[in-house]
Amino acid sequence: MKKKKALKQLTLDFDEALPQPELQPAPQPRQKQVKSEYKPLELKRAALGWLVTQKPDAIGVMVPTRISKYCADIAAFWSVGKRGKLLPKKTLIIETRNNREECWPDCSRHEGLLNQLKEAKELKREIEAKIRRNEPGLKDTDNLFNEYESWRYKESKNREYHRCLKEIDKLERAVYNGSFFEQLRRAEVADYLYLAVPEDTVHADELADSWGLIYVKPDLSAELVKTAEFWDCPVERKMHLAQNIAITCRKSILFSMGIREGASSIPFFTPIPHRRRGKALS
Repeated sequence: MKKKKALKQLTLDFDEALPQPELQPAPQPRQKQVKSEYKPLELKRAALGWLVTQKPDAIGVMVPTRISKYCADIAAFWSVGKRGKLLPKKTLIIETRNNREECWPDCSRHEGLLNQLKEAKELKREIEAKIRRNEPGLKDTDNLFNEYESWRYKESKNREYHRCLKEIDKLERAVYNGSFFEQLRRAEVADYLYLAVPEDTVHADELADSWGLIYVKPDLSAELVKTAEFWDCPVERKMHLAQNIAITCRKSILFSMGIREGASSIPFFTPIPHRRRGKALS
């Protein structure tokens, strides 16, 4: 009996001395990586794809505004016939940025102001909801459909609302004054101004109220996050942008036809670039 008991004890001690196998964690499903940055050309392609759905009459890239050193990434216009002439009815500019730092070069200094701006705009929406309940007379009655209703909030007697507007204006000036975005707005050549960025790069409340926001997704589809406000720029300035769009298209047209300009504008004929799909121009 003692011999059996000793043998059992020896077996247990031997088992404990053996190295125990390490438990391997269960394999985790691979998470889909979200593309947060794109090549500049990819962003422009995505923005152009969204713009095409709006059916503009003309589109240009790197289009000078009223000041030649300020070029818009993408510009477009829509025409209307008036007294036998075509005039630009609506103009639009899209700026593309790859990350927050490109939107605000000194982003670290502006982060606190941007947070304050978001909070102020959230408060503005809350107060506007109160105005709709307490001052129904401010609702415009000219709209045919309720989903497009508009309110004359600036005529409200709510003092908190007007203080909030002043605070938003002060914060926007601190963030955007002298920026490229502000220079484009002051040029007054585009009725609508948009910023296109990778998805979730910038919050809609971080933009100036007049700017719209477009999110570009990994598959290069685009989502309209915020609609731009209508500026109704002077017709002569819209015409200026339309002419600059035509000028910027000149180089692309010549290239597509296999024409290169040399010194003194002497043309050199080169092979017409092959199209990836379809046949080249015959």
